[in-house]
Amino acid sequence: MLLNDALDALKSKFKLKIDSEILPISMALGRILANDVVAVKNLPCFDNSALDGFAVKFDEKDKPYKIIASAFAGDKEQLAIGKNECVKIMTGAKMPKGADTVMRFEDCVVEGEFVKAPAKLKKGEAYRFKGEETKVGEILLKSGEILNTRSVMMLAAQGISFIDVKKQSSVGIYSSGNEIIEPWQRASEDEIYNANALGITALLSSIGQKSSYLGIIKDELSAVKQAFLNTTNYDIIVCSGGASAGEADFMKIALSELGYNEIFSHLDIRPGRPCKAYEKDGKLVFVLPGNPMAAYVCMMMLVLPLLREDCFVMQNTTNAQNLKVKSGRINAIFGNIENDKFIATNGGKYGSGMIDHILKSTFMFLTSPDQSEILQNSEISLIKLP
Repeated sequence: MLLNDALDALKSKFKLKIDSEILPISMALGRILANDVVAVKNLPCFDNSALDGFAVKFDEKDKPYKIIASAFAGDKEQLAIGKNECVKIMTGAKMPKGADTVMRFEDCVVEGEFVKAPAKLKKGEAYRFKGEETKVGEILLKSGEILNTRSVMMLAAQGISFIDVKKQSSVGIYSSGNEIIEPWQRASEDEIYNANALGITALLSSIGQKSSYLGIIKDELSAVKQAFLNTTNYDIIVCSGGASAGEADFMKIALSELGYNEIFSHLDIRPGRPCKAYEKDGKLVFVLPGNPMAAYVCMMMLVLPLLREDCFVMQNTTNAQNLKVKSGRINAIFGNIENDKFIATNGGKYGSGMIDHILKSTFMFLTSPDQSEILQNSEISLIKLP
């Protein structure tokens, strides 16, 4: 099945949650807002100085100003100045009544209790007005936006410590194979560290999606069946390994006996052809290839878009060299941008089990199934690897 057809089939079977939950903003990074956020506090909340200096009235700059007081950030009292008077003011302190400009310390000449204005002083310099950043009642963030680091900071500046976000789907992760052991264990020459589960977890985290790691399933029908019996509380299960059809396709047998329906049995993509997906009562199971690069690509292109539509950062560029590919399928080509052109890592040659190949790459290009060659200087659209 082609990638777009597979995604359409998955979306027809799976629906994102529509209800919401309240979270502290310290836990809300990467989550989707359930409602608009309206400003409840003016920023700044009073007229103040943007730097350390002297608060003055600009029109009186031709004569020296007399320093009459000092104002500090946090002072509640608002001072006032008379004719040719000024206040020594610190960043964030309230502007005195009568002042409209701040002269920075390093630009001024101070003689005793008097200070002279610099020649290039501009009216209104370093004066921050109440509400110039945000005003009460303005929409700061819109429903459906993803909370990023800046929006969390703005929420805090508004005194908003809890926020209403859309609930996430629950995702469980398995790895499969008798030869797999965990990275915190010691592998023999015949054993392989479980790279896939950590890579899949990291990919989910890159879009703010939480997940639960459920362990390694042994290549036995009873073990596979029991593993999926224990996952009824998850909306999506992702298992890497066990996708290729060998002498005994335990995954297919176990899921069939548990009442799961096959959505697709393979993808016309390299790497990742053995990928499978199953559905039961709106819950999905993905059986990804065991080869790390193939698992990574299938996870990126199938599961991430299902959980978040805008999960990719795209970039257009031109191809640096002619690249031969096999038509009749989508081919993933990895590489980097140098001098505004895409250069394929190792000329586009790789094996589906390679991690080092994608480690050395920043972008991925997906060919069309009808392409057999990507010509030099042709326009291409890249996906940035998370």
